[in-house]
Amino acid sequence: MPQPTLKQRKTFALIRIIGGLFAAFYLGYVVVANLAAGVPFDRTLMFTALVAVAGFAYAAWYLRDLSAVAREERERPPE
Repeated sequence: MPQPTLKQRKTFALIRIIGGLFAAFYLGYVVVANLAAGVPFDRTLMFTALVAVAGFAYAAWYLRDLSAVAREERERPPE
């Protein structure tokens, strides 16, 4: 099975970073809006906050992957 090109890896990483950040910010907004409305911080809201943190971690992981792709592009000789 052929390896994906650097451009494909960069595109996949960017899509995952944007998706993870979008989900994390939205879920974070949901938690803050519910707390501001006076909803108690129960199990459901705690789970939502944990999933938001997981979204940030997901985006950070693929940001690391994107950094590795950029490093490979710099080390690759010019065509």
